[in-house]
Amino acid sequence: MITYESFTPGQVMGRSEAVLDAAKLQAWQALFPEDDLGGAMPHGMVAAIAMRAYAEVLQPRPPGNVHAAQHFDLLRLPHVGEHLTTTITCLEKEVRKGRFRVTLGMDTAGTEGPAFRGRMTVLWAA
Repeated sequence: MITYESFTPGQVMGRSEAVLDAAKLQAWQALFPEDDLGGAMPHGMVAAIAMRAYAEVLQPRPPGNVHAAQHFDLLRLPHVGEHLTTTITCLEKEVRKGRFRVTLGMDTAGTEGPAFRGRMTVLWAA
């Protein structure tokens, strides 16, 4: 299990690979038909790609973690067929008010270069 002690600022925790295929875009557009961008990834999928990478890379997680904050910077929208790699890095960790806080960086790049980056703060349970 990944514990608070397992995190070291600057450490790459892992990478997740995904392909932005037509099936993913169609599934998204079935839920959000107004998000048809003609083959480009809708803005809302940024969080979905990043959270999928988080769930895949940071395993096993202790039960009881709390997602405290998240922020994304969009550099460009990936296109259908593009291979995406999301790198998860520990940016910082601290104990505040007796709670373990971990801030993670989530950088996603595709075959056409950097696409988006994010920061997520989690109250780590163990």
